[in-house]
Parts: sequence; C-alpha cells; structure tokens
Amino acid sequence: MLPLDHENAGRVIKKRRKEMGLRQSDLVDNMIKLHTIRKVEKGEVVNDEIYLRICNKLDLNVKQLSKSYDDEKEREEQLKFQLFAIEHDIDMAGPDKGLEELRITEIDKNSPLQTTYLFLKGKCLARKKYWKKAQAQFLKTLSLLKQFPEWEKTNLRAATYNELGRCCYYLNNIEQALNYIEKGLESYIPEGDREYVVYHLQLSKVIYLEKLDRDEDAFLTLEEMWKQVDKIESIEIRSSMYEVHAILLSKQKLHEKAIEFATKGLHLARVDQNVDRAFELWTALGSSYQYMGDYFKAEVAFRTALKLEKKIGKKNMLVSTHTKLGMLYLKTKKIPFAQKALLNAVQTGQKTNDALKYCRALIALGDCYMMQNKNKDARKQFQQALTLSEKHALKNLEPEILVKLAKCCEEEDPVTYEKYKNRFFQSYCQQLLEKGGGQP
Repeated sequence: MLPLDHENAGRVIKKRRKEMGLRQSDLVDNMIKLHTIRKVEKGEVVNDEIYLRICNKLDLNVKQLSKSYDDEKEREEQLKFQLFAIEHDIDMAGPDKGLEELRITEIDKNSPLQTTYLFLKGKCLARKKYWKKAQAQFLKTLSLLKQFPEWEKTNLRAATYNELGRCCYYLNNIEQALNYIEKGLESYIPEGDREYVVYHLQLSKVIYLEKLDRDEDAFLTLEEMWKQVDKIESIEIRSSMYEVHAILLSKQKLHEKAIEFATKGLHLARVDQNVDRAFELWTALGSSYQYMGDYFKAEVAFRTALKLEKKIGKKNMLVSTHTKLGMLYLKTKKIPFAQKALLNAVQTGQKTNDALKYCRALIALGDCYMMQNKNKDARKQFQQALTLSEKHALKNLEPEILVKLAKCCEEEDPVTYEKYKNRFFQSYCQQLLEKGGGQP
C-alpha cells in the first residue's frame, strides 16, 4: 500500500461519505468499529486494512488518500484562476462563452469555490437578461456563502448584492433594488478582494435614489464618490457619475452646471468608445438645454443620441430619449413631429421591461392627444399609465396621471371626473405623509 497522508485521507473519506449521504455508522461492520471511523476522519493513524475496506465501501481508489495537501491547494489555485478567466469571458467575450466554460468546469460541492461558480452562472443569466433566473442563482450564492465565513474577504457577498440590485431594477422593483444595494455596502470589506465593487454599489445607489426622486440622498452619496474619484479606475463609472450628476443638477434647475458635467462625461465616453454611456449623456445634455429654453441645441442633442440607436445595447434607453424629443416638439408646437416621436417611445416601451420609462412615455403621448383635443385617445393613454403605475408601485407618477385623467373626463363624464379627483386627493395626501409633510 502507498504511504498515506492520514490527514488528507480523513478529509477525502469524510467528504466522500457525505456526498453519498451516509452516516459514520453506515460504514461499521464486523471489522470496522464506529470509534475507528471517527479516528480515520480525524486524521489519526489506523491499520492499512481499515483504509482499504473503507475505500471499497465508498468506491474510492486508495491512491486518492495519498494525495498531499499541497496537491489539493494547487488544484484549488488552478480552479480559482480558471474561474477568474471565466468571469473575464463573461464580461468580454459574452455570457454564452462563459456558460460554455462553466459547463465543463468541475468543482467539488463542498468547496467554497462553489460560491464563485454559482455567482458566475447568475452573472451569465443576468447578462442574457433572464432576470428572474439570475436572481434565483444569486440568492443561492448568498445562502451558500453562509457556510464559508472565511470567504467574506473575497467581497463576493457585496458583488452578489450588487447583481441582485440590477435584477430587481430591471424587474421594476426599484425599492427592493435599493435595499439589496444597501446590504451590499454594509457587507463590503475595504481590505478585501474585488475592491472595485464598492464603486458599482455606490453608483447604483445614486441611480436608484434618483429614480425614486430621493434627490437629496442621491446627491450625498454622489458627493462621497467624488471625494474618491482619483481612485476609480473605470472610465465607465466615472462617465456615469458625470451623467447622473448632470441629471440631479437639472432637477435642481442648475442647468449650466448640468451641461458642464454632461459635456465632461461625453468626452470620457467618447475616449472609452462607450456607446451606451454617450447615448445617455447626449440625452441628459438635451434635457438641460431644453430646461434652459435653448430648443435648437436640445433638439440637436436628442437627435445626436438617436443616431446611435442601432449601436446601443440597452434598448430601454430609447424610450426616454424619444419621449424627451416628443415633449420638446410639444413645447415648440410641432405637434405632428411630437406625436411621431411619442408613438415611437410608446411602441419601444411595450417591447422593453422598463415600466418607469414606458409609463412616462404613455403620459407624454396622452398630453400630445390632449393638446389636439383628442380626449378619448388621451384618456386611453393615461388609463394605461395608471394601470402600469399601480402594478409596479410607481407612486410618484400617480397624482399626475390622476389629474390628467380627471381633466379628460371633466366635461363628458362628470361621475368619473369626481372619482379621479378624489383618488388624486387621497394619493397626494398619502405622499405628503410618507415624505414627512405632516397633515395636508
């Protein structure tokens, strides 16, 4: 018999027994006592014949017991590097390539590397936009991570929460997305691996807060990010910071400052050849010029963004840009152009899964019909928007929709007019209370 590494033999036997769903007592026979099994699994020395009998019971080759601990560590390092390469495949070569590599990668079920394996599988599914399947995979990752507390320094938990946030965002649950991001920031270990994930978490927090109209909180988080901007290596994150800063400044009517930030972000996006980011920054720039009353530059900005339509990856972005261009045409009384742009926004919104952008497109198209005194058509758009806002808890949009629905019904349907008017009052009061505004 080969010389044994008794500690390794104990580990191999214990792992194999558990994989087969056996108890220690299941290995007991007329030659092997229970206390002998316990000694073996603790790595204590017993008779060679015992090891042979146990190997027969567990369908193990005795050579596996001779494998040194250093060999195990080397195999673990090899797998770790292999998973590192697969994550690169997912991000650079695409999720299909990543899934292909994961299928042929064998990792022991009791290895902590299973957590990385599950995480990468979830990441593939998320990149393929299978949001619910990806969400389930990430939840499995979090559950398994509890078994390996020594794995916390990898910051895989924080990265998983960041991905869960993305899934919820694209499933139109922004509140839950923000909740996951907060958990990710709480679990992040500064001296650990994946140090870049904290910037992804912080940026996601800013974006989700802005979408929820919690602009003050978004600004505070963004200010903390700007303090560390020199440490942020990702040009994409930095250009995103310029974009969301421009959006927040515009909402505060600081339009000149917003234009400055959007323009700086555009330079970064162009250097990085980031089409999606450039598209969003041109849209933000157009919004700022529109608010300032420079309609010529606003139209140029929106139309420049839309020239990238066939190249962008996130098609839901088109909904906002078509909507903003349509609203610009409404402002300048170019009704036929407005209606065409807004119909494009609504049709694109139907094909995407972004309830917030789709809802705003429906409201804008309703406004367009109202300007043409087509109240029945307008009412239809507003009713669709109301249904969507109720389904996805878009509470901030409900008062506006209810007011417009009431206006559509005021002359021809006074009963329904009163119904919408009362619902508006209730919705408005509820929002005041939730924002801490006291009694209305």
